[in-house]
Parts: sequence; structure tokens; C-alpha cells
Amino acid sequence: MTLEPMMVAGLIAAGVGIATVAMAVGIGGGILWTPLLIVAYDLGPGEAVATSLLIQVIGLGSGAIAYFRYKLVVPRLSLLFFFVALPGVVLGSFFSVSLPQHLVQMALGAMAMTLAILFVTSQEEDFQPTATTSVPYDPAKVNSVLPIPAFFGVIMGLLSVGIGEWIIPALKSRLRMEMSHAIGTIIPMMFLLALTATLSHWVFSENFRFEHCLWGGLGTLIGGQIGPLINRRIEDRILKEAFIYLMTLVGIHLIFQSV
Repeated sequence: MTLEPMMVAGLIAAGVGIATVAMAVGIGGGILWTPLLIVAYDLGPGEAVATSLLIQVIGLGSGAIAYFRYKLVVPRLSLLFFFVALPGVVLGSFFSVSLPQHLVQMALGAMAMTLAILFVTSQEEDFQPTATTSVPYDPAKVNSVLPIPAFFGVIMGLLSVGIGEWIIPALKSRLRMEMSHAIGTIIPMMFLLALTATLSHWVFSENFRFEHCLWGGLGTLIGGQIGPLINRRIEDRILKEAFIYLMTLVGIHLIFQSV
């Protein structure tokens, strides 16, 4: 079925907006893409999750290139978190095929509300971040972060949501990374995980809507370049507050729709 011009325009606009926000603050766009595709484009849960992942691969790839260009990535940490989360992503992708729509919406709503609370509680910092890409990290502190990508890798594969929003607070508090370096390190990891999850969905279900991926991906390609630019120029507090309000509204809406 061919998409109408207004639907195409909506996908491109959503791609630019979602990718810009996601790349600026280091979150996964799936928390917004999946409900959008279900509610506004009438896709089934399996189709929405798989399509969302493929769209995110394009946006995250664009954002990763930008963060590497700005020299804000710690490659060793990014690869380490990727390999730790990898088994969970594949496992979650396998089980996502048979999820009913109301459970997907309920889970996404709960995740959105939890993320809002997480960002509220992480507003105040009691230290001055000092770490950059050239600073060595305490192996014990790095290991204390590893259970986070291990667990939320399953959630990413299951619901097409990112895991960067869960890791970034730990990078700031435990490794004392600057916000820009924490986000820059997480984006390439999420790109690799989204690519893996997309390939897993291709093997298990082939539930992709490629026309939606084409136009949504075009928008995320653009937003993936805008987000890192905003990250370098706008105060973190403003981005966090906007994210908190957005996640709260999305969470309330999805939970209401699922009951």
C-alpha cells in the first residue's frame, strides 16, 4: 500500500524531530517511534518494532558519524557495552514477534514514565565531571556499569527502545564523564545494537514496512546531524527538562490507550 503525501511528510518530519532529540540527549528513538507507528500509521506491534529499529539504524548511524567527527566518542567503552548487551538484544528480538499490542503499549508507557523519573532524580550533580576520551577509567567502576546494558539489551530487542538513557546517568555518576562524552560514547553502541536487532527481526519475522522505513529514515538521517550540533551548543538542563515533559506525556497516553 502506497503512503499518501501527508503521511510521507509526517514520517519525514517525525524522523527529523525524533532523531534530533534522541541524538542531542542520547536516548533511543524507539520509545517514540514504536507508539507513533502503532497509533498514527496503524501498524501491528511486530511491524512497528521491526520498522522502528530499521529507521533508528539510519538515524543512529548518522549521529555516530557526527559524534566521531566531534571527537566525543570513547571507542573502547562503546564496543564493550555493545558486546555486553548483544546477547540480550538477540533474545529480546526473538520473543518480540508474538507480543500483543496492548502489552507493547503498556510496557512502552511504563518505560516512558520511568525514564522521566530517572531524569528528574539525576538533575543534581555533586561532582565536577572531568573525564574525556583520553582519560583512563577504573576497571572496577566500568564493571559496575556492565549489568545495565546486559539487562536493558533484552528490553531493546523486545520493545525497540534504546538503552543509552539508562547507561548515561551511570557514566556520569560512576565514571564522572562529561555529558557530551557520555552521549557520544553511547550513540555508536546503540547504532550497532539497533543494527543487530534489525537483522534479528529480519531472520525471525520480516515484519518491516519498507516505505515507512524509507521516509522515516530520511528524516532521521537529517536529525542525526542536527542533534549532535545542538548537544554542543545548548545547555544540558534545557534538553533534560524537555525530555522529562515529553516522556511523561507519552507514558500517560500509552498507558491510557492500553487499558
